[in-house]
Amino acid sequence: MKKILIVFISIFFSTNAFAINEFKYLEKKVPKQFCTNILNEFDFPGFPENQQEPFKLMTELIVEDIDRVDGKRLEFNSLYTLYVHWIDPRVADVLKKFDAYEDTDVPAWLCDYEAKTVWGESRKLFDPVVEFYNRKSIPDLAKGGADWVEIFSNGTVQMRLRDAATFKAKFNFKKFPFDEQIFSFSIYPEFPTSKMVFVAEPIMEEYKKNLYVSEGEDGINIPEWEVTSVDYYVDKYEEGDYEYQGFVVEVGAKRLSNYYIFKIIIPILLILSISWSVFWIHPSQIESKVNITMVALLSLIAYNLIMDDVIPKLDYLTFMDAFIFLSYLYTGAATILCIYSYYRFKKYNLKINLVDHYAKIAGPISYFVSIIICSAIYL
Repeated sequence: MKKILIVFISIFFSTNAFAINEFKYLEKKVPKQFCTNILNEFDFPGFPENQQEPFKLMTELIVEDIDRVDGKRLEFNSLYTLYVHWIDPRVADVLKKFDAYEDTDVPAWLCDYEAKTVWGESRKLFDPVVEFYNRKSIPDLAKGGADWVEIFSNGTVQMRLRDAATFKAKFNFKKFPFDEQIFSFSIYPEFPTSKMVFVAEPIMEEYKKNLYVSEGEDGINIPEWEVTSVDYYVDKYEEGDYEYQGFVVEVGAKRLSNYYIFKIIIPILLILSISWSVFWIHPSQIESKVNITMVALLSLIAYNLIMDDVIPKLDYLTFMDAFIFLSYLYTGAATILCIYSYYRFKKYNLKINLVDHYAKIAGPISYFVSIIICSAIYL
């Protein structure tokens, strides 16, 4: 996947790791100033005036890692490599002048240039201005949105961008902490479909099947998440009188929930069981019973504060919200029943208190039934 490592190998090369999946290197020698001379001939920054068909932007996005997911800010960081290539007939005409043109599907690599050389102030070549629509961090505009631009013998122009950036995310936390989320990469050009359309490189289908796992590599690593799917599609939309296309890659992942199960859910269940154990204490011990339930209630509040640092303030309840709310409700109910039990004990002075008798059985059973119903609704 690291193309720079093989740029100078002068042999035929075919691989699934690059946007142009099959290409070769020229066997014949070229003049020393070959690439400079070709660059000096380039002078067509706009779309070809006489061209009726749009450029086909052959696109490959390699998502290498997603190393930080910030649910509270609805964003994530990713290291990625983007390849986009298209055939420009004007580049082909220049190559014909230098006897370097080949009408083939397996072109020869000829030259590479810094992006600012061809897309800077001089504007030597047409730039489709492909950019990530949901990128939050500002790209290095001095590079023209690419690391380099390559020229192939059939008139193909290819841009490559390898970068790390922060992206906006649209997360749905309803099932939190048992949720699955989509990490989306939305790529759009500056021009409408009359000028250019996106076409996915065939290798994207392989990425979809193997989840970006290739020989000798372990694919995408997302701390606290497990990748479950990779998908891509061409997105169409209208703006004014024009139709536009975008290329969207979506990485699906499910949250690894063991942390929340062992650090939050199980401790909350333990706290709740302690709060309902007060009904095994004699009703006369009202002070001890209320102290236990109040400490349990305060502990639940502390766990709720932990959740505020993980997800944003939402206008809907998540599974964890419902779970903690039920735990609040039952812990509060235990406190109220303790007081009522003491009231009945003082009033009737019975040896067997029916409130305690039924509460220590009905309370835990109804709580777990409520949790099952909550799970059925949310999960």
